[in-house]
Amino acid sequence: MRNSSQRLSFSALLATMLVGCAQTTPTVAQSSPAENRVAAAEPLRVGASAGETRDAARTLKPDDFKGLAWRSVGPANMGGRVADVAINPGNAKTYYVGYGTSGLFKTTNAGTTFAALFDKEATASIGSVAAADAPGDWPGWKSEPPPPAPLTAEEEKNRGKGKIVWVGTGEGNGRNSSSYGRGVYRSTDGGATFKNVGLPDSHDIPRLAVDPRSPDVCYVAALGHLWGANAERGIYKTSDGGATWQHVLKIDENTGAIDVIVDPKKPDTVYAAMYQRRRTAWSFKSGGTEGGIYRSRDAGATWSKLTNGLPEQTGRIGLDAYVGNPQIVYAVIESDLGGAGVEPFDNRSRSGGVFRSEDGGDTWKRLSEFTPRSFYFSKIRIDPKNDQRVYVLGYGLSISDDGGKTFRAGGARKPHGDLHAMVIDPGDTDHLLLGTDGGVYSSFDRGQTWNFLNYLATGEFYNVAVDNSDPYRIGGGLQDNGSWIGPSATGWQGRDEFWDEGATGFGITNADWWFINDGDGFHVAFDPADRSIVYAESQGGVLVRIHLDTGRRKLIRPGEKEGNPRYRFNWNSPFLVSPHDASVLYLGGNHVFKLLERGERWERISDDLSTRDPAKIMSVGSDAETHGTVVSLAESPLNKGTLWAGTDDGLIHVTRDDGKTWTNVTPAEVSGWYIAKIEPSHHAAETAYVAVDGHRNDHMDPHIFMTADTGKTWKAIESDLPKGAHVKCIREDHWNADVLYAGSEQAAYVSIDRGQHWTKMNGESLPTVAVDDIVQHPRETDLVAGTHGRSIYVFDDASALSQTTPAVLSSELHLFAPLAARPRLFLDYQGLWGDQFFKAANPPAGAKINYWVREFTGDPVTINISTTDGVHVRKLTGSNRPGYNRVVWDLLQEPYDRHDYLDETMLGQKRFVPAGEYRVTISYGKRVAATTVRVLAGP
Repeated sequence: MRNSSQRLSFSALLATMLVGCAQTTPTVAQSSPAENRVAAAEPLRVGASAGETRDAARTLKPDDFKGLAWRSVGPANMGGRVADVAINPGNAKTYYVGYGTSGLFKTTNAGTTFAALFDKEATASIGSVAAADAPGDWPGWKSEPPPPAPLTAEEEKNRGKGKIVWVGTGEGNGRNSSSYGRGVYRSTDGGATFKNVGLPDSHDIPRLAVDPRSPDVCYVAALGHLWGANAERGIYKTSDGGATWQHVLKIDENTGAIDVIVDPKKPDTVYAAMYQRRRTAWSFKSGGTEGGIYRSRDAGATWSKLTNGLPEQTGRIGLDAYVGNPQIVYAVIESDLGGAGVEPFDNRSRSGGVFRSEDGGDTWKRLSEFTPRSFYFSKIRIDPKNDQRVYVLGYGLSISDDGGKTFRAGGARKPHGDLHAMVIDPGDTDHLLLGTDGGVYSSFDRGQTWNFLNYLATGEFYNVAVDNSDPYRIGGGLQDNGSWIGPSATGWQGRDEFWDEGATGFGITNADWWFINDGDGFHVAFDPADRSIVYAESQGGVLVRIHLDTGRRKLIRPGEKEGNPRYRFNWNSPFLVSPHDASVLYLGGNHVFKLLERGERWERISDDLSTRDPAKIMSVGSDAETHGTVVSLAESPLNKGTLWAGTDDGLIHVTRDDGKTWTNVTPAEVSGWYIAKIEPSHHAAETAYVAVDGHRNDHMDPHIFMTADTGKTWKAIESDLPKGAHVKCIREDHWNADVLYAGSEQAAYVSIDRGQHWTKMNGESLPTVAVDDIVQHPRETDLVAGTHGRSIYVFDDASALSQTTPAVLSSELHLFAPLAARPRLFLDYQGLWGDQFFKAANPPAGAKINYWVREFTGDPVTINISTTDGVHVRKLTGSNRPGYNRVVWDLLQEPYDRHDYLDETMLGQKRFVPAGEYRVTISYGKRVAATTVRVLAGP
């Protein structure tokens, strides 16, 4: 047996030597520029094609990306916003967690591991989940394939347990960052597969309820569009598993349903909470006269509004019925004179609060004025075994032991704040599951202690940045979870299974990510001249300079002089470090500010660049509604002092003289929409690209514009991007001016012809998720995607895309020129762990050999590595699937025994090839192409 303690101790010592200052980076030390593979962006070489080149153009297809992978790097330290949690009937070890932007996850072992269920569906926004049993007389059994062998009595009894899963997509929490759904989904195999069964324009479905007598009967609370009016809202019912729907309760095009529950003992009795809300880019209205609590006693055929003891004007409402006696119904109600709370962050309401009925809703008694931040929470849950124990969700978990008369805080002191979902195990009411703005938690002692399930990478990033370290660092800001920096790779190589030497390794864990700033996180920027300095901001443009080596922090946001109008800063205010001078930063508010000496002093370099509409400018209230501000800011990498600024009310300005003069260059088609991202070209000084987001105007389609004359004229280039998913970012490839990248509300896309055609590039590894930002590393060519729901993904080595042209796609076989590679050695990861542990892979070590196959012929693909004078070094095999493919040469010679422990893991024992040029020859049937790869000196 190996001496593990000695090996781990040596690894720890060597890691300390490699890392240096832990606060600076949790990875291996930065190489000097001379040691880096490329110190900056250099021209890529041209690869080689083989076989016939067809005249007819071969266009890119989504399946062409199956041979290349996106790599999740985390972090999972903080999760995204949980919208709902649902326990399987009779088996609390199996439950579902639905996230507002991250998709649906399932565990069958009480949270030890989770499986992602919605990675390939059309939306990642989940509002509600319900699991139901399929009884023996369920009509769906007729379409099921017969079991391969006769079932035992026990198997027959259990085969329908939790078989039916209903999912309402689109969260109902009404945030300025909320996504939207695609209707109702249903699974008849316990979540293994799903089918969309209707209501695609409902957008938000915060609750659904299944009739306990039949899993085919479901009531859906459709809240409707957040940003505009629409008809598909209210209570819908299906009696045939979603094949048909009835709109059983509707008010108007502005009023939807926020909650629906079924009497568990008399399921023909249904309660619904109706809710009127509307968000604009500059305001949010919650409540009105058309909402309230409604009841049906005939399975939804007719409804009556319940009013006895309830307020006339209501906002958001949460409902629950006591399982032991469903005549007892609780409601937490937002209500005041105008349908809103006293203040957005107040826990009290003049006429709302907690209400209780003991006669099935005929009469109600107001028990408490307690209703924390109603528009965002308004959830109430009753202990299934004690109607006096009531939980109200808010910033924290508040508990009442006297039937809602009084509440005490502190029911969840350890979990992240902002609670949106809670389920109580009916078989063990000490067992609680809690969904928050920071992920999911479990408790087995009624909330005295909590377990944080922090191994799901479900963070909601707004923006990402990279530096030029080797390996490079990634930074970004998270919704409600601050700003973080972490590594693209580490010097560790862990193993999933300690005793299995061939097990898949990993390198990045939660411990490698560093929390650097509080609040809602947005932009992060690294100082290119001093890697110990990083900049980060929270909501409202609160910009700080952070010295990682000392921990010193300084607020550097400009402030107005006394007596002058207040500066306005957006919820997501842009800032950047000038690519021409590391001591200069630019920050966007309603003005553009230039920060000198790394923020020690500043000057205002523009007038108010917004429309200055007084009806839309918010001088008070939440930063989420601050309007008339710059939201996109960029400096040309080619021309110092050429700045582009885009506002949330649809204006684009440019200056060529560092802010002395600004020109309005807004395209007429923008129509007041949000300017999400501006990308000045890396290749032509007068060229820029703009992603325009209309979803805050209830317009969900994508819009991208391009100018080649500094904004004098514009051309729309969204072309064949899918309708119904707005674009959030646009980037130009650093090496090829024809290649563009875009992130939408659902996916990542690439164009190889400057926007004439777009192709989804998620492949098999990037799930359906909003891609808020993409950056390309200026040395490695990697694409780094900040997703709003699944943390950060890296597309390692995008050089094949940078080299792609229409001629390449038309070739039968094309071998792309590989990037230079250097041997790397890894240290064993310290310690042991279980399955509740976040782990992400390091990038593949070695030379990445990328190639293109136009079509499948059945011929094998072989790759031979030799010296430039023809001496054989290594033979590899590759995939022959159509599209992009990759084989990684680990820079080792043949023969090599991978099962020899000393060769595999001990430092210095790997037989790496000497540094120098090597010839790469690929064969696909009779087609042969060749190029060279440069191997750099290793350790």
